[in-house]
Amino acid sequence: MTGDCSHLSFSRARGERLRGLAIASGLRKTEWYPWSMRVMLPRDCDIEQPDADEPAHGSGSWLRGLRGSPVLQWPIAMSERDPRGVLRAPNFECWKKASASRVGIAGYHFSFKAGGQVACHSSLEARLLAYFEMCPFVIEIRTQYPQWNREAFLAYCEEGRPFPVNELLTIDFMLTILIPGLPYPIYHGVSGKPSAHLQKKKVIRRHDRESGGLWEWGATHEIMTEKTVDDTEYESYRRMFEHMKYVELAELEHLGVDARVFAHDLLVTNATGNARRVVPMLGKRRGWDSDQSFRLLAVAIFLGYLKWDVRHLYAPWEPLRFVRP
Repeated sequence: MTGDCSHLSFSRARGERLRGLAIASGLRKTEWYPWSMRVMLPRDCDIEQPDADEPAHGSGSWLRGLRGSPVLQWPIAMSERDPRGVLRAPNFECWKKASASRVGIAGYHFSFKAGGQVACHSSLEARLLAYFEMCPFVIEIRTQYPQWNREAFLAYCEEGRPFPVNELLTIDFMLTILIPGLPYPIYHGVSGKPSAHLQKKKVIRRHDRESGGLWEWGATHEIMTEKTVDDTEYESYRRMFEHMKYVELAELEHLGVDARVFAHDLLVTNATGNARRVVPMLGKRRGWDSDQSFRLLAVAIFLGYLKWDVRHLYAPWEPLRFVRP
């Protein structure tokens, strides 16, 4: 779905300039639809609704339920904008800064799939970001994704009034997911919320607004909690990122070639012992030192050539635990 998005603002600065300045002439009177663009459909058009048995309020994860071992193709080729007209990474700008967080430990975190620094408003969002980064189904990450009602925006402009900040909704994560066999990407919104807050009426209403708005333009939505990614898995991802901390975006395509070869070596070896023994030993046969070997191991997991068994801790003093194809 691609529509006329010329009136929409795609950065915070441009949004400030547009508020209350644009005048929509000849605007017809329509109903109020919250948080998203409205698509006018014929009266006899049937719309598929979400299944009634879909996991509700964090009881399960659709993304974690995906099966298979896709390999992330780098560099990732995508159009300049998504179907809603919003810029893609790395040109996308987080609508809310990290400093806008009122609860939780906020900060900026580097993301390869976002093409740079992204704002996370809590430690839970940082935990989920680490999982999305290492999930090969996810090809793009945008945090603090803006969503607002197109007709409401035009109505405020027609009346010469500033568009209220509380009419703008931001989704914690907007993921672009590519599933092998599907000829199109899936746009998947994720809201991070502590499990203890899921049953609060205010939280439920917000999540219903988020999912309803996303569903209107063909995106999906789910809720994730601290239980989605446990402490062991999160600690493992942080160690993998530590091995990749000197990797530049432009290097990934070149490193992917060596990572694929190294992944094969790790899967077929009969060597035993912990990772500190096995990884440098196999890397030395290829002419790499210990740091290079662990870097290529982390890149291989990032790209999907290797799949780590997240039930076990990733650490140099632990054995390698891969999910075998």
